[in-house]
Amino acid sequence: MTAGLTQTELASVVGMSSSEVSRIELGQSPHVAYASLALLAAALGLDLPLRAFPDGDAVRDAAQLALLTRFRVRLPGLQHVAEVPLGLVGDRRAWDEVAFGRGWSIAVEAESRLRDLQALQRRLALKLRDGRRDRLILLVADSRHNRHVLRLAGDSIAAAYPVPAREAIAALEFGRCPAGSAVIVL
Repeated sequence: MTAGLTQTELASVVGMSSSEVSRIELGQSPHVAYASLALLAAALGLDLPLRAFPDGDAVRDAAQLALLTRFRVRLPGLQHVAEVPLGLVGDRRAWDEVAFGRGWSIAVEAESRLRDLQALQRRLALKLRDGRRDRLILLVADSRHNRHVLRLAGDSIAAAYPVPAREAIAALEFGRCPAGSAVIVL
């Protein structure tokens, strides 16, 4: 109506039947191709944005695997288990690694390149909640970019990861669980 077209006129412009245009408008067409929606939007003078969101865990890259390997080599006295599921039925999320000591364990998430730190913090907070854990190690690859991002984050990172890296590494080296979450740059 806003574009001043009838369904029949719109259908003619985009090369569809008027009944299909009607079903789409009423939300009764369960599988509409994005290209069809784009044609309809263009004919109506509408913008049809498209955004993609990750589904499940990201595929590990060589840098992330190398980072986890450096962590394991640094702490040979601990048991390291990769890809540990959160344990919720139907939930495909997993910790990148869980490090085990005598009577304790701590989740480890490895990031080779920090991008959206707020999104990362939200994702990890949800994993902590859903995985019923109270602390984790955020393992970050040592690069100029990552150090810069962590400096910019400042207080928000310090609040979420209050244990200094040196203190966390020392505890882990002595076979103890750190007193809280920590960011370790390796």
